[in-house]
Amino acid sequence: MALRLSKTLGRSPESWLAMQSHYNLWQAKQHFNLDEVETVALI
Repeated sequence: MALRLSKTLGRSPESWLAMQSHYNLWQAKQHFNLDEVETVALI
């Protein structure tokens, strides 16, 4: 789909994928509560 959008509307396929990725992350942040997720100490 990114390739089709790139050809039809311009911009690079990577920019379309980046926008989709940012949107997906935003959506996840709206729907998931991470308050109960524990932090792991790295050695």
